[in-house]
Amino acid sequence: MDIEDRTVIIPREEEAADDPEEVAVWPLVEAALDTIDADPSTRDAAEAAMEHGDGCVVLANFLNSEAKRVHEMDYRFKVPLVVLAAEQAREDDTATSIYDPDEGCVYFETDVSQFSFHVYKDWTVDWPQVADEVQEGYEWSGEDNQTWALDWLMDFLDVPTDDYMV
Repeated sequence: MDIEDRTVIIPREEEAADDPEEVAVWPLVEAALDTIDADPSTRDAAEAAMEHGDGCVVLANFLNSEAKRVHEMDYRFKVPLVVLAAEQAREDDTATSIYDPDEGCVYFETDVSQFSFHVYKDWTVDWPQVADEVQEGYEWSGEDNQTWALDWLMDFLDVPTDDYMV
């Protein structure tokens, strides 16, 4: 399936006002990339990353890291991209998703690192249904994943570091 046509259905909690509907993920990611004024190679890496579960995780981490630089971040990508990451990671066995209801976080364990996404504000989403596991008190490494966010994203393009570092 073409990445630009990839959709997810975000599971909603039982008494949520909205019924689940299909959400196109790429247009939301593209809006976030526009917000950070991403260059063409970063956009290409984002598209390549979305073909893999762990790539979606790395892309979400990258966009979150860029939000600190660009204060007007368009966060509409976050929930659909995390849901897509969990779905694709189950399909391609590249990451495990864990929801910790105490912390209000969805964590991903990949070959590269552990990643955390605070989702407590997204209260109508049925996060236990999204994640592979529900674990209260999940032990997260607490490492800063934002330092290497662009490097990890570019790994999905197989571009040498010198080609995108300025």
